Amino acid sequence: MHETRFLWVAALVASMLLSACGGGGASTAVTAASPANAQPATAAPTTQSPTVALQRITPMGVLIPLYGYPLVSSGSGPTRTTSPNPAWTTVAANAALVPTIAVVNPSNGPVACATPPSATLSAFQQGIAQLHQAGVTVLGYVHTLYGQRDPALVSQDVQTYAQCYGVDGVFFDEVSNQAGLAAYYSAAAAVVRQNILPASGKSALVAINPGTYPALSIANAADITVMHESTDLNLSPVPLALSSYAPSKFAYLALGIGNLPQTQTAALTRLFQQGVGFVDLTDQGNGTDPWANLSTDYSSLIQTIQTLNQTLN
Repeated sequence: MHETRFLWVAALVASMLLSACGGGGASTAVTAASPANAQPATAAPTTQSPTVALQRITPMGVLIPLYGYPLVSSGSGPTRTTSPNPAWTTVAANAALVPTIAVVNPSNGPVACATPPSATLSAFQQGIAQLHQAGVTVLGYVHTLYGQRDPALVSQDVQTYAQCYGVDGVFFDEVSNQAGLAAYYSAAAAVVRQNILPASGKSALVAINPGTYPALSIANAADITVMHESTDLNLSPVPLALSSYAPSKFAYLALGIGNLPQTQTAALTRLFQQGVGFVDLTDQGNGTDPWANLSTDYSSLIQTIQTLNQTLN
């Protein structure tokens, strides 16, 4: 990939007050349940920064909360059949076009290791293997209750993924944006990097989801920070305190967007120009779990990002 000649200019001004939805939830063989969890609102820094000109040198990718169960069933009794979940196969089929990270969530975290493996563990092991074969980077879901969950339980979830799932890293959800919890998240990230050894030979990937701009010390614990998870397509200015954090490490999730076919291209272009590294825009989530299924406009999302990335060549 040649370095881009594409410039983006971002005015880093006051950080707006945001709240994190939390991408939590569990996938089961019957239904996927992913209740939204709201983080208490907290005031962000209000210091303004000067305008800064930067170059985008990396392509945009997708970060997909793939919380549906890997298999779907139809019929009953002797006519019952089981097949791969179309959401999983669609993500795999498009991974060659756009860098793809998928977050899997067996049951609000991993189900336990077992010998022989349980039906759920076996389904996820096979599904993850198929995603890997397609070139997808796979992260395991771990919730942190905004830094209030017992670190031993967080570590246990990470180690279960490391031992039995073959994932490439971890997606920490319900993440606090407060600097006072930086040590908590740094320790959790260290557990990931010490225990998860991707088959690709790359370092384990750590993603966090505060759903808003966090303190720099929180963001620095991660490789990817979800700085927007909301039912709108707004893009708040980056706070001065995060001016040293690479925009390519930010991820942007928008759910329940009813007019997505009319707004998606413009939204993606704007995010690309601002240097945002990973996105997922979906029309799912109006009264249902937004991450149980893919956006009905997923193919268009992939095509638009692919076209934008081609401007970097």
